[in-house]
Amino acid sequence: MLPNIPQNIKGKELFDYLVKNKAEIIRIKRANIKESDSIMHPISLLVKGKEASFKSASNPTLVKEVEDEGTCLVKVVANSAWWCDSQMDVLTDGCYDKSIKEKGVLIPHIADHCHKSTNHVGDVQAVYKQQISLKDLGLDMNGKTTALVFETLVREDYNEDTYKFYKNGKINQHSIGLMYISLGLCINNKDYLPEFELWGKYYDKVINKDVVDEAGYFWIVPEIKVLENSCVLFGSNELTPTLEVISNEPPEDGTQGKSNENELDTKSIITNFKFKLN
Repeated sequence: MLPNIPQNIKGKELFDYLVKNKAEIIRIKRANIKESDSIMHPISLLVKGKEASFKSASNPTLVKEVEDEGTCLVKVVANSAWWCDSQMDVLTDGCYDKSIKEKGVLIPHIADHCHKSTNHVGDVQAVYKQQISLKDLGLDMNGKTTALVFETLVREDYNEDTYKFYKNGKINQHSIGLMYISLGLCINNKDYLPEFELWGKYYDKVINKDVVDEAGYFWIVPEIKVLENSCVLFGSNELTPTLEVISNEPPEDGTQGKSNENELDTKSIITNFKFKLN
């Protein structure tokens, strides 16, 4: 259930409503499982053994025939910070930290947010944060943001169809299932002092400022509980990748709870899929 925020009011009337009902709106947001707006970003793919490459995630071309033992290691961007989503929520770059520390590889990688014990697509090997260029998310902007990254050993015996789609470069959109732990209301109006102070604290970090400028408010989310990472078919997030570069460099290894603040190597991640075979 989403908070019932009237769509026909704006400006001070809207701000009055938000402040008056802030506690109840936050209660509803915290009580529900949310599926984040999907992020579209090609995966890096490694399978045990020799290597072969795909040309592009949007139009993958296998360089040579390969055989495998029914597993492939994928590295995917599951979510990104500082983007104002369709519910006017902005996740901070520290919102993932507690989930990474406490759950790490126990956070499941599933398909389509279907919360069933039989819906795993593989075994999660690492969960961590990594910097990614905004240009590599399809934005004509300089700068970087923090991405939540999963490395998963996708298994054919878990989900044959999903395994084939990953192996052939057909999956490049992911979304996390989450619950809010803490939220704050940010309003661009000095008449609402606590909310205006939060606006001043976080506004400069928001990527899509045009959205929050038009609305005059957003919800800041310093902490979430990451429940799962899902591969999905359709994405509603505007963030899309640039698919151009080919590289033979393998992706970085990760470990549970690892926080890598180095910039994501897009020449090996953005457009390239690799197989390592016995």
